Amino acid sequence: MNDAHPEPPDLSGTVDERQRQLASLPAASLSAEWLRRQLDNALSAWGATATALDISEEAHVDY
Repeated sequence: MNDAHPEPPDLSGTVDERQRQLASLPAASLSAEWLRRQLDNALSAWGATATALDISEEAHVDY
């Protein structure tokens, strides 16, 4: 991106908050790199949540 259109900050918060943030941004101002970073961040958060849920489920099975 050029200086006339700086990249927006990375999305943060809950899924709903991230969706609202993304919806408020003009699509033409989003670079492929920025979008890819948001996808990577979302998938990492999803994976961490899934792992935490798996650990919690295993703890319940053990006891």
